[in-house]
Amino acid sequence: MFPFGQKGQKIKGTMVVMQKNVLDINSITSVGGIVDQGLGFIGSAVDALTFAATKISIQLISATKADGGKGKIGKSTNLRGKITLPTLGAGEQAYDVNFEWDSDFGIPGAFYIKNFMQNEFYLKSLILEDIPNHGTIHFVCNSWVYNSKNYKTDRIFFANNTYLPSETPAPLLKYREEELKNVRGDGTGERKEWDRIYDYDVYNDLGNPDSGDKYARPVLGGSALPYPRRGRTGRGKTRKDPNSEKPSDFVYLPRDEAFGHLKSSDFLAYGIKSVSQDVLPVLTDAFDGNILSLEFDNFAEVRKLYEGGVTLPTNFLSKIAPIPVIKEIFRTDGEQFLKYPPPKVMQVDKSAWMTDEEFARETIAGLNPNVIKIIEEFPLSSKLDTQAYGDHTCIIAKEHLEPNLGGLTVEQAIQNKKLFILDHHDYLIPYLRKINANTTKTYATRTIFFLKDDGTLTPLAIELSKPHPQGEEYGPVSEVYVPASEGVEAYIWLLAKAYVVVNDACYHQIISHWLSTHAIVEPFVIATNRQLSVVHPIYKLLFPHYRDTMNINSLARKALVNADGIIEKTFLWGRYSMEMSAVIYKDWVFTDQALPNDLVKRSCC
Repeated sequence: MFPFGQKGQKIKGTMVVMQKNVLDINSITSVGGIVDQGLGFIGSAVDALTFAATKISIQLISATKADGGKGKIGKSTNLRGKITLPTLGAGEQAYDVNFEWDSDFGIPGAFYIKNFMQNEFYLKSLILEDIPNHGTIHFVCNSWVYNSKNYKTDRIFFANNTYLPSETPAPLLKYREEELKNVRGDGTGERKEWDRIYDYDVYNDLGNPDSGDKYARPVLGGSALPYPRRGRTGRGKTRKDPNSEKPSDFVYLPRDEAFGHLKSSDFLAYGIKSVSQDVLPVLTDAFDGNILSLEFDNFAEVRKLYEGGVTLPTNFLSKIAPIPVIKEIFRTDGEQFLKYPPPKVMQVDKSAWMTDEEFARETIAGLNPNVIKIIEEFPLSSKLDTQAYGDHTCIIAKEHLEPNLGGLTVEQAIQNKKLFILDHHDYLIPYLRKINANTTKTYATRTIFFLKDDGTLTPLAIELSKPHPQGEEYGPVSEVYVPASEGVEAYIWLLAKAYVVVNDACYHQIISHWLSTHAIVEPFVIATNRQLSVVHPIYKLLFPHYRDTMNINSLARKALVNADGIIEKTFLWGRYSMEMSAVIYKDWVFTDQALPNDLVKRSCC
């Protein structure tokens, strides 16, 4: 090595990359595409970077020495030979790189990289070693780098340090500001695969009015139907509705928000797509067209999914033989397709789910413990507009409750915080008539529970309400049902509980899960990337929690929550699911979401 500060000194670097795979899982559109390209290529790649190292250019940027108000930029250098490291993961490759350095350059704090190859590659990290008077610098990159012609400005990566804006080294400050400006974009144009822009848009891509009124859906986002924002794609508008975005197979999201290159989630996403496009038609044909319209006629048929699965016709496997990746899902003997492990409660007692104890337990220990709340007044009132919907005061009376309150009056039970309600009434009533216009029918439900001395809940009464046949303004047609253990009343009580469970399941999936977990988080992902630099401590704190959210949401808008998607086909709210979620979102308050605020609001507010 040359003495410190002498011209011609070298800094040794090691760059770790992952190549664009020959089988690019993100470009697969059908099972046939997998077969055509060959399954044997999964996990392998042409060693393109070995022969194209000179087509990757890197320039260090100083964090301590400025030139014209910005950190000095070093001479460009290229990757050298491929090296072996014991720390490399699957699919990763390491390359040697040397940089010219002298004392006038200072300490590196960032670097530019240019890719002159046709294919993108995944840049995992760069490590600089033996920097005089400093030591080692780590750059944690984790980003896809496309051909340099696709970028308006060179790609920049910062050292793995943490700085508030006021603490950022002065030579890096403008680079930090420019990078944030790049990821914000200018709000125009259709986004491309290689873009890195985070911008906002409303939910105007759920429907496809050009395919008919059946597929038209309202825009979610705005004063009428407020909704969290999604990532902007900039696609063109539909012909029939200039407010709706035209759907397409490609849905833009910043490339680094996509699933990991060969992550199993990719296989799952495209496997589901392949099943819908390639397998379901074969299943439908194999079952003489009835597979998509099968219904359970009795509970024994439901239990069969847990005990033996669905027996496939003998000709089914021969029909899916050309689809080997899907054939692996099924047993070669055709048995046990769609076989599920039985829930723990059913392992003990197949009928345990029918009991009042299990019904009550699942309201707080099941999928959706987010709705049940304490009762503080009686009778229960409604927030619905009485002029539009009539009187929706709950008709559950003291006479329905007090026989099972252990000697307490309703007033005493409320004072002792013993009464709770699972309320699926007000939000459902405005849409109930439209939902019931289809083949499926339901009720709005109110369910009252009593907290026993042993700390468990028991149901006391269920109110089922449906629209008045003469019009909404006449109020609901309601009935109250109380627990029964024998005779016809026991079966009616079980049916009433089933309506409650259906409403709770719909609320869980569409509100608690999709809206409150997925949709609401996406604008935070966008805002974080637009407003906080990658070196900001809050960015580093939040980043791991955002992983894959935008990608999952983009896939959901294509196949899950879209018009005629999985939610609309399988959930009772049908085509009104997303619109109803927007109505419910009107009452969403940010500060109410965290513990303990949520529990306090539902227990003693």
